[in-house]
Amino acid sequence: MSDNTSKFGAANFRPLHVRDVLLFERGNVKGFATQGSETGVNSPIGANSNPGGYPDTPFVIGVYSCFGEATQPGNIRAIDSELLFNFAGETTIAGSIAAIRGNSSVALGCELSGSSFLYGVQGKLTIQGELDTSAGWQTAVLGQLDISSATLTSQNLSAGWFDMGASSGPGAVSGTGVDVLRVTNPTNLIVNSLGYFEGIASQLFWVSDVDGTHFAKTAGTPTTSAGQLRVMVNGTVRYIQLFSTSA
Repeated sequence: MSDNTSKFGAANFRPLHVRDVLLFERGNVKGFATQGSETGVNSPIGANSNPGGYPDTPFVIGVYSCFGEATQPGNIRAIDSELLFNFAGETTIAGSIAAIRGNSSVALGCELSGSSFLYGVQGKLTIQGELDTSAGWQTAVLGQLDISSATLTSQNLSAGWFDMGASSGPGAVSGTGVDVLRVTNPTNLIVNSLGYFEGIASQLFWVSDVDGTHFAKTAGTPTTSAGQLRVMVNGTVRYIQLFSTSA
């Protein structure tokens, strides 16, 4: 887009704002082919399609927007997907509803190996220029919960939720290397912290062990002890002592 004034300069600019039904079709992807091509093929993506199969022609949907002006307007969303529940009364929701869903599924009988990375959803922020954080906040992924007009009574509400599902399959015999939340900093930059918490809350952490025999141990010594939390520090198991009375 060359007309930055009329397009990029508009408030709430969304280059991929789709209001009606949109069908993405798999057309000529010869530029991506490594084992063949699909010249002239125009088959809809559906249950019978197999992008990445033989011939090895991956299905690619690319959205690339370049902003080359010195001053950029706010409220720009490359992809905007918004669900509005506006029934004037009580609305019953049965099932799972998501504004945007990402799922990479490994089929039964398929074995993954190698040093590749597999994502359900990826949020990435690339900084190559100079970053001055004095006037803003930057993040690769933002989970934002707006309760400014909400009525809260009894709920399970979170700004971010990481869940392993209801159960594990029979082949999941070892949980070694499985971390529900993984925070890493392999760079040589000494960051301020690996976790930052700010706010008003009744508890800093809410920890629940299934039966009190895993990471939360039962009470021991001294007599005011309420137990211990098992943690791993530099590859060695350590215990954080808990007390039922304040210091």
